[in-house]
Amino acid sequence: MKVICIPLGPVQANCYVIIQDGKALLIDPGDRFEDLKHILERNHATLEAVLLTHAHFDHIGGLDALLKEFHVDVYMNPLEFSFLSSADLNGSSAFGGYLSSTARPLPVHEGENEIGGFMVEALTLPGHTRGSTVYIIGNTAFTGDVLFQGSVGRTDLPTGSWQEMQESIAVLKTLPDDLIVYPGHGPATTIGQEKSWNPYFR
Repeated sequence: MKVICIPLGPVQANCYVIIQDGKALLIDPGDRFEDLKHILERNHATLEAVLLTHAHFDHIGGLDALLKEFHVDVYMNPLEFSFLSSADLNGSSAFGGYLSSTARPLPVHEGENEIGGFMVEALTLPGHTRGSTVYIIGNTAFTGDVLFQGSVGRTDLPTGSWQEMQESIAVLKTLPDDLIVYPGHGPATTIGQEKSWNPYFR
């Protein structure tokens, strides 16, 4: 499995292209992704679906433009369907914008999902937002803004909760040490590395 990370948008949210056996998933299109078609062509892959870890503006900003070019399904936690059309819930209004998406997503179910030929385990881990979802594919976890290298997501935005974040951290600490973590911002890490030096894991 190949993972390509492209930071997009004004706050450089990580967008991921996951490629295996000629199929591709895309996680969190935070802004227009002009090079996506070329990446797929170079890797002889077809985009099968889009996954959203959560629906903040910096993770969905390029969603509608992408769907105009690639007619694929979008999957996300149904707790955040309403975020797509609400500038207050998706956070864009707090930063002087009014982002609204017309996408009609499909629900990701807790546990195992077969999406676009990939087996995707979904874990709802609220705290940053009420529907923040970590996707585990093989030996990799895409954590959105739940977990970063050396830190965790902020909890002061709408539907955020520090108590829930603490509970989500407790779940993350039970995952395998060698699980590779691809966060919503910043560099990759592992669960073991975060257990060793992330202050929020102590």
